[in-house]
Amino acid sequence: MKRTSLIRLSLLFVSVATLAFAGCSKKSDTANTPADQQATNNSTNNVGNAISQAMGGAAAHKSAAHAIPSSTLAGFLPNLSGFTAQEPETSSMTMSGVEWSTADREFNNGDKHVKVTLADYNYLQGLTAAYSMMENFSMENAEELQHGEKFGGYPGWVDWKKKANEGQVGVVLGDRIYLMVEGSGGVTLDDLRAIVNGMNLDGIAKAAS
Repeated sequence: MKRTSLIRLSLLFVSVATLAFAGCSKKSDTANTPADQQATNNSTNNVGNAISQAMGGAAAHKSAAHAIPSSTLAGFLPNLSGFTAQEPETSSMTMSGVEWSTADREFNNGDKHVKVTLADYNYLQGLTAAYSMMENFSMENAEELQHGEKFGGYPGWVDWKKKANEGQVGVVLGDRIYLMVEGSGGVTLDDLRAIVNGMNLDGIAKAAS
């Protein structure tokens, strides 16, 4: 597996938790009224609940003897109308009984850029907890929007940087396969949602069964 991908996935849980608690701390510095204090308490509780649900979700996710082959995942990657598609890239990793496989494809249209990634693991609790937290965490400010959202009945999340106009939509399929669609350069959040909803989500979920 690509080393950078594994590092990025491994650090996600720590990054989300750190940013969330940093936001709560910043709010507490300016909480001078009862209403401000209540908002701070609500935000703190929201983070705590997200972490608690994430750890519970990690234990509940499926384990399997082997990860789905990356070539199988690649077969579910889309073609996007109006974009020039690069060839799909696949990778896999096996270490001490843990298996991970990924398939991704990048698309370009002028400055617009989209990357679609499918990833499967046979059981890696730390990464599961990271994404479970994204599903259960909700936050919005002038710069960023994060919340859980369902796609085709499957749990997922939205992470959108408003000022940079870029971000990611993610979905958990078959309680095991992670679909991530990233966009930048003029791609909108609704564009990312449309890409996700245009994919064969049920077919991907069945591949995990």
